[in-house]
Amino acid sequence: MELKADGISRIFFRNGKNTNFFHAVKKTDFNLESGKITVIIGKSGSGKTTFINMLAGLLCPTEGKVLLDGQDLYEMDDAKRSRLRNVSFGIIPQGHTGLSSLTVLENVLSPVCMYESGKSKKEKALDLLKFLGIEELQEVYSDELSGGEQRRMSIARALIGNPQIIIADEPTGDLDDESTIKVLDLLKKYAINGAAVLIVTHDDIAVKYADYLYKMDNGNLAVSS
Repeated sequence: MELKADGISRIFFRNGKNTNFFHAVKKTDFNLESGKITVIIGKSGSGKTTFINMLAGLLCPTEGKVLLDGQDLYEMDDAKRSRLRNVSFGIIPQGHTGLSSLTVLENVLSPVCMYESGKSKKEKALDLLKFLGIEELQEVYSDELSGGEQRRMSIARALIGNPQIIIADEPTGDLDDESTIKVLDLLKKYAINGAAVLIVTHDDIAVKYADYLYKMDNGNLAVSS
């Protein structure tokens, strides 16, 4: 499965000293390769999250196209794009996005329950929770978790559907070194099995896992040496 950005950019309108818009991501071409881990680094505010949200089908580019196996994500209607994202993507957001009315296990199973019964995935969900060290929290509600526990729950939720494309925004934030290595080893396993993995990070440990390393600076994406 090939995910490609063809000349995408994103402008946000806001008042400034000399202009009324902000160019968060400047015109960019990009290919995400299956079976590899691609890492993007860059300071806060450089455009990293905006860029990956466009790739993930969550934010329409101001110009350009995002193509998944030749299909333009943003030519699809919302329902079709949401279904495609549910089937093909595993998205690990930067913030804590657990549903407070659901337990940890229910949160992890929620993506697969959107279109089918989650019963067949329960064993896999428990295996993910066990690997990530939070199996004993499966019946705890998400708003009772620490930041690191929330992060690990989000990772399990993103991986429950065996996604072919994994997009992770600071997936090791709130984690200690031991847990960080465990998470990165897990993402590496998915890459070895054919998934395309994209990580946005400030973590030096994560950089060591990169097959391809990019840097985002002031909305410009470039290969990092």
